[in-house]
Amino acid sequence: MVIASLVRKDIKRIVGDRKALVISLALPLLLTTIMGLSFGGGMGGSSGMSAIPIAMVADDMPAMMKERLAEGLQESEFFSVTWVDSAGADAMVRSGEVSAAVVFPEDITASFIDGKDVPVAVWKDPGSPLKSGIVQQILTRMIVRFQAGEAAYQSLWPEDRPEEGGSSEEAFLAEEYFSGDFNDVWKRFRNADSDPALQAAGDRFMNVMDHQVALSDALSVEQITLKVSDKAPAGQAAKAGDINLFDYFLPSFAVFFLMFAVAGGARDVHREREQLTLQRQLLSPMTGTQFIIAKWLAATLQGVLQLGVLFAAGALLFQVNLGPDSYSLFLTIVLTSTAAASVFMLLALVSPSEKVMDNLSTVVILVSAMVGGNFMPVDSMPVWLKSFGQFVFNYWANLSFSEVVVKNHGLSEALLPTLILASVSVTLFVVNVVVFSVRARRGGLV
Repeated sequence: MVIASLVRKDIKRIVGDRKALVISLALPLLLTTIMGLSFGGGMGGSSGMSAIPIAMVADDMPAMMKERLAEGLQESEFFSVTWVDSAGADAMVRSGEVSAAVVFPEDITASFIDGKDVPVAVWKDPGSPLKSGIVQQILTRMIVRFQAGEAAYQSLWPEDRPEEGGSSEEAFLAEEYFSGDFNDVWKRFRNADSDPALQAAGDRFMNVMDHQVALSDALSVEQITLKVSDKAPAGQAAKAGDINLFDYFLPSFAVFFLMFAVAGGARDVHREREQLTLQRQLLSPMTGTQFIIAKWLAATLQGVLQLGVLFAAGALLFQVNLGPDSYSLFLTIVLTSTAAASVFMLLALVSPSEKVMDNLSTVVILVSAMVGGNFMPVDSMPVWLKSFGQFVFNYWANLSFSEVVVKNHGLSEALLPTLILASVSVTLFVVNVVVFSVRARRGGLV
């Protein structure tokens, strides 16, 4: 069969170009490895973002409070805490040993009790912008919530606001009164009759706590609630927080390099024209439609083979999820490849030369990657960027892979993006046949 012979010829050429094969297969795996390890993933299936190392400085904070604060942060599994002095924190941040340092001011306890401003500093490691940015964002949200609570508190009990110029800094020694465990501190405050400074601080503390509890009780009444839950297929539910970062990176890099590979396959239209192979084929009994089908099938098979090998290697090296069933990922790979083949075949047919085709396809690939979710997860893209991304096929390909690989959903949940990929494939294939016929009739392919 004519079409089968042409497809075999192109596949042999693709397989014979070892340099292109190495680039299209090795680079996506290399970038996936680098990105996954950089964001805390592990080889051999160790998944999930590692705890962010932070240094904390609070020379004046009682040991008991330091211990409780460190335990709370570490129990969240987001942070790994090291208490050091300011010089040690500075050195750890500069060396990259920690992503950020949180520095509390001196006399923090007395200032907090007096209602004074408590400036908290964050020293960030510029070499770890993502993790240090997470620390900054979490602290910012905590402070904003605290400020909102303080504003509500002071509007209800303005008499609790400390007097201007008042200070218990000299009279109230936080380290002395808060030393020991919680039981020691409680007993010390309960038996404070012999210490006027401690008794005054205790009375004030109890009054403030009574008001805080009242405010907390009032705010705890939930009028509007939000319940978020994951719905995975039976038997496929993952452990809470069990996120494999390679599931995000491998599909996006695979689609990115797929575009370059398929563009190279579509470029054969110009090479065969320059070598007069195309003209001889058009003079044979082969029709233009058969030629387009053969080229389109060859580019599609190249994409299917490339994506199939990458996902198989990802499953072996990084424990990448291959979907909830045996067909969802395969169909997504096929539709992505057919859509890519249709897009870049059209670029080849509307380009007057191979050089123009190279420049045009490079621009299309880079712009499509930026707006289509190859450089950031589709779910994390801002709304305005998604509105542009909907006009490029790789946006829908990345969305399909996100549903199948990341979220472990079947085709029923990924129905819209797969239907759009199929529509792009069929529509542009028909356009390719029409454009080729028109150009052949007008002599534009000679």
